[in-house]
Amino acid sequence: MNLSTAADEWSPAGATWTMDDPLFDIDLNQLPNDGERVIEFEQNALELNEYPKEIDPFIGQCFLSEEEAFVCYKKYAHRTGFSIRKYRTDKRKGEVKRRDFCCQCEGKAPLKLFDPSKEQRNRKSVRCGCKARMRITLRKSFDIFPQEWQITEFVKEHSHELLTSLEVRFLPANRIISKKDEDRILLLKEGGLQVSQIMRVMELEKNIPRGYLPFFEKDVRNFFTRIAKKHGANDAEDLLRHCRIGKEENIKFQYAFTVDEQRRLEHIFWSPAHCFDWYHKYGDVVVFDTTYKVNAYQMPFGIFVGINNHGKTILFGCALLRNEKTTSFQWLMKTFVSLMKKHPKTILTDQDPWMSEAIAKELPATKHSFCIWHITSKFSGWFTALLQGEYQDWCADFYNLYHLDSPEVFERQWPQVVAKYHLDSNKHVVGLYEIKHFWVPAYLRSYFFGGMTTTGRSESINAYVKRFISSHTNLEKFVRQVDLAIENIQQRQLHNTMLQKYRGSTLRTMSPLEEQACGVLTPFCFEKFQEEFGRATLYSLVHEHGCEFGVKHHDSTKSKTHIVFWDGETATCSCKHFEFWGILCRHILSVFLHKDCYKIPSIYLPLRWCRETLQSEEETPRLDIEILVDKPIGDVQCPPISITKGRPKTKRLKGGKETKKVTKSCGWCKKVGHNITTCPEKENIEYANESQKKKKKISSSDIGLNPVFCLKC
Repeated sequence: MNLSTAADEWSPAGATWTMDDPLFDIDLNQLPNDGERVIEFEQNALELNEYPKEIDPFIGQCFLSEEEAFVCYKKYAHRTGFSIRKYRTDKRKGEVKRRDFCCQCEGKAPLKLFDPSKEQRNRKSVRCGCKARMRITLRKSFDIFPQEWQITEFVKEHSHELLTSLEVRFLPANRIISKKDEDRILLLKEGGLQVSQIMRVMELEKNIPRGYLPFFEKDVRNFFTRIAKKHGANDAEDLLRHCRIGKEENIKFQYAFTVDEQRRLEHIFWSPAHCFDWYHKYGDVVVFDTTYKVNAYQMPFGIFVGINNHGKTILFGCALLRNEKTTSFQWLMKTFVSLMKKHPKTILTDQDPWMSEAIAKELPATKHSFCIWHITSKFSGWFTALLQGEYQDWCADFYNLYHLDSPEVFERQWPQVVAKYHLDSNKHVVGLYEIKHFWVPAYLRSYFFGGMTTTGRSESINAYVKRFISSHTNLEKFVRQVDLAIENIQQRQLHNTMLQKYRGSTLRTMSPLEEQACGVLTPFCFEKFQEEFGRATLYSLVHEHGCEFGVKHHDSTKSKTHIVFWDGETATCSCKHFEFWGILCRHILSVFLHKDCYKIPSIYLPLRWCRETLQSEEETPRLDIEILVDKPIGDVQCPPISITKGRPKTKRLKGGKETKKVTKSCGWCKKVGHNITTCPEKENIEYANESQKKKKKISSSDIGLNPVFCLKC
């Protein structure tokens, strides 16, 4: 048998092939058996798209497989302007002998029961009783030929309007995401791209016009949903398995979890090995905050963060909680201290009462402080309507109270300011005074906070993590993204170490005090030291009584007298800047300069601000080899959807900034629709009248009341 004869016998009816077709690159002497040959032929045929686009199906056309016939009819439907689906089958002795393919509009829409208590989609059905279809039947002509599927019935007419070539691609049957595209989409999703960004990147990669991908954004989101459901069954087990593997790889990896009565995951805390090491170096001050909508179970995400010797944010540990009740926070704080082997000296949080109660019970030796931004951000809702035109003056006076040095002065001036605005009986003012030890710097400066007064450092990590996750993210993927944030922090720390070696620090004077600090402190801390040292020369000694000195700014109208104690070894100042920041204040440095002190005592160059080469490796607490959490994870179930605290947004009364719609206007002409850069009257700026050139009255907004208060003396 020659090659042309073989091609005629193996070709389906109506198909035209040439000898140059790659399909004939096959050795007929090494053909497999019939079953294997049919499968191989089917794969080759589908890949080569052997049917010319201009040939329509016809009665008598043969196919080697049912799927081949379906592909042929589907291609015909695509170029004609409709979509198809598989329909009836006829089975005999368990084998399909006949198959019908019909138009998507075949049949009539089934009756839909309406339930007013449930949200339903009122999408109209496309079925209109269309009769277009194609029937194939399994037949065998002769013994030497294999069984073939033959078209025995073909109805071409439709009872509905057909789509054009530009419209047919929008049909659901034609919106297909290939395996290659799925892998690419998952890769771009892992990189933190949103669905719209993923679509645009793939359009550019494929060099096609906008909107001509074979799928829509909705299809990509549905694909993500299918992936989430596929991996959601063992979500809790995957998370715990990830933690156990981390513990086996490094004994410093810490984690603990609890389950409820139904073996569902309740709380979990984990701290990777790098975080454990960071905590034992820089865990003297901790910022704790919670955030929401970062996982599919709506579990609040709590993070413990701090500040390293370069002034950068570092992560100590993470937690997922079932709720934000006192018992949950108590478990978290107790677990944190137990696994991390020591308690922090200070901790900074928001005003959550359940969190405060838990910290008071589990961390009695830790000084607790409230974030000042969470307090001042509520002022507009509390006092705007009450004070009206006096609101800005109240904020400015509050700002001045906030900057007072001593508790005695604060206690004396607070009633005066409150009485000035008739707020003696205001519940918010009364509440602020009751918790004064948690937010007034005069009561906090005796404790080390690294200069932090807000929980803003935790927000930076939350913002980084939220770039890659959403409220639909499963737990295991969520933890992997947190690990990426930790790796990012580690790389930044290495980069900062490189910069301090490569760039170094520049001396501004020839003072041995500055030279000593330059060789010990990191560039971040040395810059803070230089700022204080540069201003130390502006202060003079106004009195001296033994080891006690009175220091005052040379311009007596700008500052008050600060009392400095210096006996040659110990130095303290009434401003308590060193206790709060860990950096010597300008007042102590001024005394050093006046008393010819040329060397800073080592206790005033804290190890936590020193360069890595000078930091001695602290002895890590001894950890047992066995895993600290010895609980089976094979039967741990996924947690339920958590109910977060607070009133639902649809039922909550709004006030202050929330009810005011902010309209941005030009800073020059005060008109809306443009800014000062694009202002059409910008050319006349040099002809401004004197009233516009005068400085505005200094208010709290000008001096930075919200969101951050700066603790400068």
